[in-house]
Amino acid sequence: MIITPFDLQSHRESLWQTLAIESDVAECRIILDELSRIDRFWAFPGPEVIHKLYLYLDSNAMPLFTQLVANVVSSLTDGSYRRRSFIPFGTNLNVLDKPILHESKLPLPSSPDNASKKPYFEVLVVHPMMAYESVYRQALSEFMTDRDEFMYDLVFVDTAEDAVAAVLANPMIQACVLVWGFGGASVNAHPMAGEYLSFLNHSDARARLAADPLMALNDYIRQLRPELEQIFISELPLYELGVEFRDSFHRVLFHIEPFPDLHYYLLSGVRDRFSTPFFHALQTYSHKPRGVFHALPLSRASSIQDSPWIHDMLTFYGPSIFFAETSSTQGGLDSLLDPKGAIKQSHDKAAIAFGAAKTFFVTNGTSTANKIVMQTTLQPGDIVLISSDCHKSVPYAVTLSGAFPIFLETYSLNQYDLYGAVRLSRIKEILLDLKAHGLLDRVRQITLTNSTFDGLVYNAEQFMTEILEIKPDIIFHWDEAWFAFGHFNPLYHGRTAMTAIRNLKVKYAGSETVKLRVYVTQSTHKTLTAFRQGSMIHIDDALFNSDLFLEAYRMHTSTSPNYQLIASLDIGRRQVALEGFERTKQTLALAMNLRKKIQESDLLTPYFKVLDNADLVPESVPNKVPESIGGYARYHSEWKDAELVVDPTRLTMDIRNTGMTGSNFRELLINRYDIQVNKISHYTVLFIVNIGSTEASVEYLIHVLGEIAARLNLETKKRVHALDTPEIRLPQTREFHSKFRPFTVDTCESVDLRAAYFLAYNNDAIEFVPLQTQLLDDIKEGRELISASFVTPYPPGFPILAPGQRITYDILKYIQQLKIKEIHGYVPHKGLKVFKSSYLEQQ
Repeated sequence: MIITPFDLQSHRESLWQTLAIESDVAECRIILDELSRIDRFWAFPGPEVIHKLYLYLDSNAMPLFTQLVANVVSSLTDGSYRRRSFIPFGTNLNVLDKPILHESKLPLPSSPDNASKKPYFEVLVVHPMMAYESVYRQALSEFMTDRDEFMYDLVFVDTAEDAVAAVLANPMIQACVLVWGFGGASVNAHPMAGEYLSFLNHSDARARLAADPLMALNDYIRQLRPELEQIFISELPLYELGVEFRDSFHRVLFHIEPFPDLHYYLLSGVRDRFSTPFFHALQTYSHKPRGVFHALPLSRASSIQDSPWIHDMLTFYGPSIFFAETSSTQGGLDSLLDPKGAIKQSHDKAAIAFGAAKTFFVTNGTSTANKIVMQTTLQPGDIVLISSDCHKSVPYAVTLSGAFPIFLETYSLNQYDLYGAVRLSRIKEILLDLKAHGLLDRVRQITLTNSTFDGLVYNAEQFMTEILEIKPDIIFHWDEAWFAFGHFNPLYHGRTAMTAIRNLKVKYAGSETVKLRVYVTQSTHKTLTAFRQGSMIHIDDALFNSDLFLEAYRMHTSTSPNYQLIASLDIGRRQVALEGFERTKQTLALAMNLRKKIQESDLLTPYFKVLDNADLVPESVPNKVPESIGGYARYHSEWKDAELVVDPTRLTMDIRNTGMTGSNFRELLINRYDIQVNKISHYTVLFIVNIGSTEASVEYLIHVLGEIAARLNLETKKRVHALDTPEIRLPQTREFHSKFRPFTVDTCESVDLRAAYFLAYNNDAIEFVPLQTQLLDDIKEGRELISASFVTPYPPGFPILAPGQRITYDILKYIQQLKIKEIHGYVPHKGLKVFKSSYLEQQ
């Protein structure tokens, strides 16, 4: 499948694949001219290959031209160029300009060190003189040995603008070497490369790059790809450079013979990110023969390997997982509850990777992570603002803390049976109302879900900025359960909490009133590589109370955590630290391509519609973007300062024209086509593209949708497909019984969840009412029902009823129309758990 170009990388891949099937010499030259302008941002295949292709064209040697192009495309497609044997800066031409082998596999010369398995990366060198590229290659090759654990190649550019294009186009770049004297403006800028400047968080970025190329580029690389190590080669000795200047770079080298140190630092920088302290400690531990006189009989598979009844467990899982199964905190391992060794080092590395001041691993899900944060930040009687679409663990955690929540309503999308997000204007309205009533000092925290289940992404930086203007010491808790990947792509920067606080620290530097306090909970396992329930808490809190947090952490964390989960979090951090940008770019490309194929298919569009900003963010006004800008950069330019946007990787598809409900469609996908989806509404199905998605899986989904559409086409004469169902009215506001309302102001109500929660277990106070038509009529006529439990459809997992909440007609109708089988807090054979009116009146 040729990916529809959405940035320079996919444009380049598309050009190479087109060149492989083009036979017209004139067209080949046009494509090669285009490739020569952008291929310079990658080390492979290199200028020698491009030059040789031109020679073949000039001499009309098309068989040789086709052979060389086919080998390049094959190597790009299967990634074999990353697995070259140890030949320091060896010319790719020697390998590529040979007859095509069977199965399109390129020859890989043998290596004494099996170097073809070594990880490969590329280094960007920004140098004022391109002629020095050969000098750098020759000098660095002298220090490369077959004992190096990594291999690298060089990408050379001579301007700051080209450097910006390179780090955004080429995800394999893992380090940047900046040499004094390069210019700002590109002399050979490709239009798509120029679009990358829109990613820079500066209105006059081009002017700044021209005025101060070195420091502007240094700053912008930190913004765009903070994981990259930056090494500066200075003409001045270190003692003549200011401390602030030196601190802007990871390393500063002197320009006379910098190459030995440069080679060492290039490898050590990647080695540091590659290192996984706890995973390595667990591997080492598992290889040591031990007698187990402690817990866990299945450790080292002792209780399994000689069993005739459960030996298939060993066959299925393999021995390694059992050899690493232990409850010991000794022998090089560490304690999650009191980390001082390998786990502490892994926490520190994760904090760096995710841009946090501190990071902690959680082995029993973000539900527990939310409880830990709430236990740390809230006290009885505090006011906390929580979005109505928060995961059920959030109001549960508030219940435990004894704080009083105010539920922030999300706007409704009745036509799709979906909830939206919380408007910033609504949050500010409530805060100002609380301030007017003298209650602002009691407001402790705000909790928002970012992104929402349906992929609505907040402008975190804008929200925090405007909220801090009203309440400068408020604690922000962002539940980023589905958004852990966002930190690693500049498209989402400013929209994830930890990228936003980086900018806010600059904005509020020196402020005596503003206290930046941010907590982030992430389900790492949902969108990144980790075993199920592996989660993280990221913290950047100017008033962080370490003792209080650690006590809450220990309160909610098992004393016997699963080491496999911890090790997987360590590995997941390694992956995003080294290829997070690459993986998220691939994910975006796949998602955008999937959207485009559905939107442009004459077969699919009559039945399927992928919802976008105009559908899911009412009254949103997209920024005007020149028609020339496409794909990746277009999304960024359109988003700009938008309050809410739809994440391209979350495809909510309207299926009402198929005549099927979301529930019916989900069953069809899993039963007939083995496609698993999680969230549905009455009219929609959600498809999530993640870093594990592949071109094959996307192509299969398109094929399945096409087959379904074709079947529906055959049935057109038999029935009308569109669902003739009235619009579902989604419940909006929450009202609470006066017994459980600590206070009420003009714009909102609070609730004492803890009081309502515990009263609900007094059998004299509660009863069950069956959900019948008569009950709906009774509510219409004025009967009051007060919920005595959380009622939570799953998915998406947020409660539509909380203890103490008035049950309205809209809520009852909504529950009755739900097609979700799993509704926590609702017992079908009994009904809804409610408080007895007589009991509440007596109290």
